[in-house]
Amino acid sequence: EGADEAVAHYHYRRALGSDDEEAGRWRAELLAARDRREEAIGRIQRKAKAGAQVVYPEPAPLASVRARLSPHEALVLYAMLKDVWVALVVTKEEVRIVSLAGDEEIERACELERGVVPGMVRGPGPPEPGSASWEGLDAAVAALRKLLVTPLALGPGVRRVLLSPHGAISYLPFCLLFGKREVAYVPSGSTYLHLSEKAPARGEGVLALGDPDYGRERNAAALRVHRAGRLVPLPATKEEARAVGDVVLLGGSATEAKLAETLAGRRRWRAVHLACHGLVDTERPTLSSLAITPDGRNDGFLTCLEVFRMEIPAELVVLSACETAVGKVYGAEGIVGLTRAFMYAGAPSVICSLWKVDDAATQALMIKFYELWNPQDGSKGVSAAAALKLAQEHIRSQEKWSHPYYWAAWVLWG
Repeated sequence: EGADEAVAHYHYRRALGSDDEEAGRWRAELLAARDRREEAIGRIQRKAKAGAQVVYPEPAPLASVRARLSPHEALVLYAMLKDVWVALVVTKEEVRIVSLAGDEEIERACELERGVVPGMVRGPGPPEPGSASWEGLDAAVAALRKLLVTPLALGPGVRRVLLSPHGAISYLPFCLLFGKREVAYVPSGSTYLHLSEKAPARGEGVLALGDPDYGRERNAAALRVHRAGRLVPLPATKEEARAVGDVVLLGGSATEAKLAETLAGRRRWRAVHLACHGLVDTERPTLSSLAITPDGRNDGFLTCLEVFRMEIPAELVVLSACETAVGKVYGAEGIVGLTRAFMYAGAPSVICSLWKVDDAATQALMIKFYELWNPQDGSKGVSAAAALKLAQEHIRSQEKWSHPYYWAAWVLWG
């Protein structure tokens, strides 16, 4: 726009010495170029402001947050004051501060939970039925529920909990603790208000990327930076992407350049679904990445930093990969990682995972989720929170996948 304005200004000055018609024509072009420049500046400012509200939101009045909640929702914000945990419970009718337990007691309960769900500590895989891990699960869940949920005294009318975790509890699978209630995670009450106020119009179509070509040679320096070992092929993600996507990028087409090009092809997508390996760097969270297919211009690691610079015009992003909900916890700011990056880039909702997930169970869960949330018969479908809850229950009902290792890792942010 700046170059256009300079050209128009040059011709306008030259035309001032000639006939009025030519001068008027170039003056109109100059004004149009200035309008385009102002519109571009405004667009950049609006995007920066919206992104800042996701990363560093301005505190919103509690009255505004309460007004946005529906009668069946409760916002629960956990925090630690000195050595004692508290929760702020906000509903349409009331605001309460609830004292919970001491830090040491909650930390012990979290350690117990991590010990009985192997994936939470990046363990070797699913537990064997009858093992100590399997048998100890009920006790671990009961202990955490008693500490973190029961004191909230949520009424029977609360069907959905909007949850803002903190510190040691950030990686707990709260779907286990809240039972039949739907759970959605939010960075804060202010961010929830911003995202709900700016919720985009319904998008069209699902863009799905899967089965990246991990056989292609990768830059040795990039492998060291991302601490990536051998990337095992994920053939199940091919069928997953085909089952949920209207536009599908597979194998050699699952590159960063092709993804960016395809994203720009629609004003807004219903969902962007990325099925691949996730690489977590908890010390350098901006280098956490999704491993896709490398090409001549890109190393095949789509990092948080790169996502922050992208435009993701979608209602929902699904990060169907291992540990995509994991990042670095920065005190009151919460988790910085892939989830926050995709929200900053324009997606008001993100589904991601807390631990290393099973390929077959994930494929089945995702297919069920889309059947409920984005029906192909043209019907409206249920909310993302409800669809995720029902999809998890569907996986849980199958004996081979009944343990939470197979389904409880999945969380909805936004």
